[in-house]
Amino acid sequence: MNESSERVTVRIPEDLLDKLRRVQEAKGIPTVSDAIREGLERYVELHLPPPNVRKVVVELSRQDNRRLEEFVREGSSISIDDAVRSAVREFIRSRLDESHPRPGATPRRDGEMAEPPLSRTG
Repeated sequence: MNESSERVTVRIPEDLLDKLRRVQEAKGIPTVSDAIREGLERYVELHLPPPNVRKVVVELSRQDNRRLEEFVREGSSISIDDAVRSAVREFIRSRLDESHPRPGATPRRDGEMAEPPLSRTG
C-alpha cells in the first residue's frame, strides 16, 4: 500500500469472518485485511459516489423486477444495476436522436432513428 494508513480495530462475528476468508480465498486476495479494505472501498463508493455521479432510485413493479432478474440470470446483463443503467442510457440516446437526428437517419417505430447504411470504399 503506497498511501499512509491508520490501524482500525473492529470486532466481527466469527461466522462473518469465516465468510470473509472464503471470499478472500475465492478472489485470490492476499490477506483478510486487503479483503476488508476492498469491501470498505466498495461500500464508500456505493454510499458516497463521485460528485459527477448522481444516484437515482427507481421503484419497479414486482413483475418488472422479476423480468430484470430473469434478464440477469440469462446472462443478458451482469447485474440489475447494470441493466437499468444501460436502459437509461439507451432511452436518453434515443430521445436525443429524436430531437437531433443525424443526417441520413431514417425514422423507425416509436420515433427511433435508424442509422444510415455505412458506405464501403475499396
